[in-house]
Amino acid sequence: MKVIIVGAGIGGLTTAIALQLRGIAYEIYDGAPGNRPLGAGITLGVNAMRVYERLGVATAIQQVAMLPTYLNICTNSGTVLQSIRNAAMEGHYGTGTYGIHRATLQQILLDHVDQPVQWGKRCLSIIEGTDHVAVHFSDGSEAKANIVIGADGIRSAVRESHIETGRYRYSGQTCWRAIVPIDLPAKELVTASEVWSNKGGGLRAMYMQVGPKQVYWWMTVGRPEGSQWVPDQALAFIREQLRDFHDYMPQVLEALRPEYLIHGDLHDLAPLRSWYRGRVVLVGDAAHATTPNIGQGAGQAIEDAWVLAHSLAITENYSSAFERYQQVRIKRAQKIVDVSWQLGQLTNWKGRLLTSLRNGLMRSVPERMMERQLKYMFGVTLEG
Repeated sequence: MKVIIVGAGIGGLTTAIALQLRGIAYEIYDGAPGNRPLGAGITLGVNAMRVYERLGVATAIQQVAMLPTYLNICTNSGTVLQSIRNAAMEGHYGTGTYGIHRATLQQILLDHVDQPVQWGKRCLSIIEGTDHVAVHFSDGSEAKANIVIGADGIRSAVRESHIETGRYRYSGQTCWRAIVPIDLPAKELVTASEVWSNKGGGLRAMYMQVGPKQVYWWMTVGRPEGSQWVPDQALAFIREQLRDFHDYMPQVLEALRPEYLIHGDLHDLAPLRSWYRGRVVLVGDAAHATTPNIGQGAGQAIEDAWVLAHSLAITENYSSAFERYQQVRIKRAQKIVDVSWQLGQLTNWKGRLLTSLRNGLMRSVPERMMERQLKYMFGVTLEG
């Protein structure tokens, strides 16, 4: 069997590593002109790190990633609404949740794939034959294989051209991200806190160290979809919105520059009828893009990679493997999407009364319920 992977992001590269572990031949194509250190930070939850342990990648990640002691949700006045202790996660599952620069993770994955990525190959269309499938690229070339895996993100050309037209849902929030070239003081490394404004309206922000001179910072706020921002104006707006956020936020904002800002509205993908058709199957955001409210976008793509490769290795034909993969993954992935959506909508509540109610709801979650939620998120058995 030969596999074409369209997309050399986290989902595509992890799928490649999982396939090579199973002895399945693959080629990787990506529309970008080359590997560039793009993006900001990312959190890799326990479930993602457990897959990377199986794939032999975890040690390389742990050597450069950051492991905060506590992962909190709190208000800008300092009230802790929820807290996860990484040591407890390590005790239960053998690993914790790490923060890392997306570009650093990308390079680690590239170092672990046996086949080079073929860059500058933007997918235009897919045509199935009786015993193969062909991918046609924007440069006029084509590639053929037994199956195609679409790992090309929420705006997936593979999905749109061959499987189903995606329906994008706007969360009501726009987001700025950045890597700020500073180091946090020692006391700030202990806790990574997502801070919710008591004003509500989707206003949240967070910063955490993800590498030397690399502080991952982000902010969300409720705004109409498609709002345009000039970077200088955006930075002034950000500083005004976060003026009453404490701890080290003022120093991070002082070091933030307009050219560091990455801006985008937050969407997810409405459920698809199927993740595959014929010889073509989807992984990651192409199948189930989620809002980033519970830090599971990459984690779910990484789970996909493991389950799909395992299914192809143990199942007689690709169609049965695709069906098994979908059965194992689709319900769980959609629940993650839904929970993330609901949490984001909770932060959209406005006004003193509603935000006080919101904060009370978050603080009153029983410990046993929190444990069940964490077990569902992190204690997953992927073989199905």
